[in-house]
Amino acid sequence: MSTNPLAVQSVTRTQYQNLAERGYAGPVTDIPDAAGAEAWRAQFPDWRGQYWTYTDDGEMLRLRPVNLAPQRGTRAA
Repeated sequence: MSTNPLAVQSVTRTQYQNLAERGYAGPVTDIPDAAGAEAWRAQFPDWRGQYWTYTDDGEMLRLRPVNLAPQRGTRAA
């Protein structure tokens, strides 16, 4: 059995919103290439299929799937 060396990055909702405001992230529905999103689903089985972001690999920005990290619940005092 082989393991997938490419893990999906997780970001907080605040990080995602900051990236989205600058055009560096968005919902998967913004991607016109549906085949690309399907390829991501096969390549990244832990991707939840909702969001994307650009990541810097040291050479260029690359479009990648991203998950939002679960929010921590806050309790009323």
